[in-house]
Amino acid sequence: MLINRLRKKPGIAVVTPESTEDLWVLRRILKNGDTITSQTKRVIKKEKEFTRPDKGERINVKLAIELENISIDQVLERIRVSGKITETTDDSISKGSYHSLNITLGNSIAISKKELEDFQIRLLKKRGKTSDRYIIITLDRRQAGIGLVTGTHLRVFPDILSGLAGKMYKTKATLDTFFDELIKNIANFDGDNTRIVVTGPTEVKRAFVNYVGEKKKKIHKKITVIDGVDLAGQEGVYMALKHPSIKEFMKNSELSSASLATEEAINKISRSDNKVCYSFRDVKKVANMGAIEKVMISSKVFELIDEEEVITLLDEIEKFNGQIYLLDSSTEVGKQIDSVGGIIALLRYPV
Repeated sequence: MLINRLRKKPGIAVVTPESTEDLWVLRRILKNGDTITSQTKRVIKKEKEFTRPDKGERINVKLAIELENISIDQVLERIRVSGKITETTDDSISKGSYHSLNITLGNSIAISKKELEDFQIRLLKKRGKTSDRYIIITLDRRQAGIGLVTGTHLRVFPDILSGLAGKMYKTKATLDTFFDELIKNIANFDGDNTRIVVTGPTEVKRAFVNYVGEKKKKIHKKITVIDGVDLAGQEGVYMALKHPSIKEFMKNSELSSASLATEEAINKISRSDNKVCYSFRDVKKVANMGAIEKVMISSKVFELIDEEEVITLLDEIEKFNGQIYLLDSSTEVGKQIDSVGGIIALLRYPV
């Protein structure tokens, strides 16, 4: 998350979310009564005498909205907010009317509130540090899959097809054009803290890495080649995340930390250890006691519990410096948390 301005009292935060995890932090900070200022588009319809209003013109305006409704949509990677307009840069838009807007990745917003609490400032500053991202490429002669891991979220993109047929068939496609297309896609996700792993069932992976060395030395420096994954494409990406060598490669990632914590919690459940709990009611009870060391929450919990209740619980855990992992079904660990009702916590002491 890019942080351009941060002040405790009166509370002001000017930020640009860059990942799903950033949206989660903003969802936890935003409260009804806060004011959001952002650029948005508004349809202005002009009425002419004796005729119907036209379809309207979409114009860019800067609006300030006093929040009355807030909800997160993980699937579409946005926070939807609505409320009364308090400020506008366009005279045709009246103050006091209602408007809704989407907070999306890459779009800057200014948050104003009476005061930013200390834990909210900690949350923002933590997300302000550039986190590592991992690009996983699984390829063979026919196709390549790309997976992007940011925080605890996995995004898998459509396969890139080489267009190369078998040896008996003539084709204009070449490995070079296939590799160029793959490099172009990687460049879209590359960043300062990016690490890249290339794997797959054949030696095409090494041919690709050599080609990158000739064409894009900056990207080539970030690549590690790992053997042992027998599939290419999207299925290969999911297989790669389970491979021991790639788990070791990603051992410092947030996803790896969440996986280890979940594994520990499930082991404790199987041993009837009283330093773990996994129902929303029980987790809420121990959170108020400051007993939670780590909690893993998946999107499943929102099917069972009101969103505001979950946000209140997360804030309570954060106040006692508990570690929070927000997961979804894009990863195996997210599916594990789904299977126990969407929440599981490791405790500091037996309860």
